[in-house]
Amino acid sequence: MKLKNGLLLFFMFLDCIFFKVESKCVIGCDIALASYYVMPLVQLSNITTFMESKLVTNSFEVIVRYNRDIVFSNDNLFSYFRVNIPFPCECIGGEFLGHVFEYTANEGDTYDLIANTYYASLTTVEVLKKYNSYDPNHIPVKAKVNVTVNCSCGNSQISKDYGLFITYPLRPRDTLEKIARHSKLDEGVIQSYNLGVNFSKGSGVVFFPGR
Repeated sequence: MKLKNGLLLFFMFLDCIFFKVESKCVIGCDIALASYYVMPLVQLSNITTFMESKLVTNSFEVIVRYNRDIVFSNDNLFSYFRVNIPFPCECIGGEFLGHVFEYTANEGDTYDLIANTYYASLTTVEVLKKYNSYDPNHIPVKAKVNVTVNCSCGNSQISKDYGLFITYPLRPRDTLEKIARHSKLDEGVIQSYNLGVNFSKGSGVVFFPGR
């Protein structure tokens, strides 16, 4: 029995050496940006609550710093407008780059409302289902919902010139040309970080360098 157990441990040791699956990421980056699409009635204080992290707390100042082209009027924001929100970009479980925000549920909240309104399609209902166990349409009041948002730290094989990347949820009427013009980037640069992506599909997220 001892010999059998010893052989089992030996083969497990060999398996760890020769058949170890490499992790898809090792380390993240200090900052990524989320392109937050502002819906009606959503205020800056709401966004700082939804997107709270070690970078964004109760102060609006850090958000203002990453949106120099926007004139903020107290807590009010223009609807149907994008605001860049900084957040930490971490290696989660060695599998992907992202950050997990914690949302406290209110009465009537659903995964769809959280994903597509409160988090402006930065995540999806499917992702919320994967990392939470609540009924998607009946979330308990004050339940803590893990909201996972993907991010990018770039790709040194494409370019080492960029150090900050935006997670950009695609919306209807978006096109590669429109995004390139707004971000002041070459279309080829944006496409190179999103190979095979159809920028006109109106859903999903893309990544490109930010400022």
